[in-house]
Amino acid sequence: MRDQVSAGQTGPGLRKASLGLAGAATLGAIMMAPALGLYGNWGPMAQDIGQVGPLIFLAGLLVSIPTAISYAVISRKMPSSGSAYTWLWRSLTPSIGIWIGWMLIGYYVIAVILQPYLFGIYFSELLKYFNIIQAPASGGYDYLPYLVGVIIVTALGGLLVYGGIQLSVKSTLIVMGIEVAVVTILCLTIIVVQGTNNNFSLQPFNPNALAAPAGKTPWDAFFAAMILAVLSYTGFDVISTVAEETKSPRSIIPQATLISCIGVGLFWTFGSWALSIAVPMSKVNDLVSAGFTPIVPIAKQYLGDFDLVVIITALTAATGVFVATAVGATRVVFAMGREGTLPSIFGKVEGRTQAPWNAGHLVFAISLIATVVWPIFLTNTTTGAPDPLASFVWFAGAITFFALVVYIFVNLANILFHWRFARSEFNVITNLIVPVVGIVVDVVLMWNAFFVSLWNTSDFRIGQAVVYACIAVLALGVVYTFWIRVSRPALLKREALVFEEDSADA
Repeated sequence: MRDQVSAGQTGPGLRKASLGLAGAATLGAIMMAPALGLYGNWGPMAQDIGQVGPLIFLAGLLVSIPTAISYAVISRKMPSSGSAYTWLWRSLTPSIGIWIGWMLIGYYVIAVILQPYLFGIYFSELLKYFNIIQAPASGGYDYLPYLVGVIIVTALGGLLVYGGIQLSVKSTLIVMGIEVAVVTILCLTIIVVQGTNNNFSLQPFNPNALAAPAGKTPWDAFFAAMILAVLSYTGFDVISTVAEETKSPRSIIPQATLISCIGVGLFWTFGSWALSIAVPMSKVNDLVSAGFTPIVPIAKQYLGDFDLVVIITALTAATGVFVATAVGATRVVFAMGREGTLPSIFGKVEGRTQAPWNAGHLVFAISLIATVVWPIFLTNTTTGAPDPLASFVWFAGAITFFALVVYIFVNLANILFHWRFARSEFNVITNLIVPVVGIVVDVVLMWNAFFVSLWNTSDFRIGQAVVYACIAVLALGVVYTFWIRVSRPALLKREALVFEEDSADA
């Protein structure tokens, strides 16, 4: 076995050959959050398009596949924990690579931040379920129970991430198994009950069943739902960041990327079909309009007191996603620290676990500050109390921007790398048509989800303010890249590091 990465690395690296196909695919699947994708997205989608949620999830899968293919194709050529940072460095210019690394860190760190918000909110729901606390008379969530949840998930997630890649992935595998089992039991129960009552229906797969709400054309309704569907698929890309810890990454990383994306997509299609025939769409609309997720009342109707498990799986799912996103964020920070585009202290690993602890300190510190402090500043407009839910919405809007910027440039890297450095292997379908489709889809989605939808939000704090903040971070990335060019010009003459394998695996 040759060195873990190409020449230039000093000191110990990540633990090599730790993950197989199942482990890598699990990491991508758990970041897409199979249960939370239905818990959080199906209701608002149904409010826009009625029963045809399964068709929307399938359409979201189809338009996500081009970017997933670009990730798979480039991972085969350049496996690296730096992911898009490394790919753009090599395929375009080091400066673009550094800037994309900045955006990639923003994407993964925000993904980390979102999970303690969810855990804290559902932890409050759990305490209310057992009458330990009462719901505030004015609505929303009390800050203290939420804060306790944030601390619990951060401590637990930190232990799993610092414990090394194998512990991280094993824990996410257990979590995903639990949430998939619970959702499957609920959906099968719905199908059996409705079949017994002669209410079994395939109408959710009928395009003519699309029901646009008043004031919207069918096309407007379809596109609004598609934004949620496509954004549900963001996360499969985290698999690329564990290339250096995977056995035979040139074969496993591409396979795991496509398996996780397609597998979770089919799971959502099945789950949304069952939910779409569970109750009348009018009931779903009423619940969503009142600010509730329909999944808990549906679970109560079909499973009785077993609906508690839905809340518990929301907690376990948020924990699993927290671990998966933290793995991705720390690996990118580690890669940039190892190569000198971030302070070198972040490019070190802990000796026993070979996990990037210093990178973890940075990521978890940012996450704690964001989840503890941000709700205090973004208060409830009615009560003036800290508002975790509004803060979650703020960061959920921001992640759209960072994810889609990265996706656009990964598709571009697919084209440029093969055209410039692997011309003899250039394939018109996989290295041109597919990434061009991916770029078009991502640009259209970014414009409508970010610059149109967020900009037109009535609440400036969770609308236009998010746009301004993301543009500011983008600009800071440009300034940081320029500073690296001026202060460390020799650094840009090196190559970003790529995993090296045995010739038998390459």
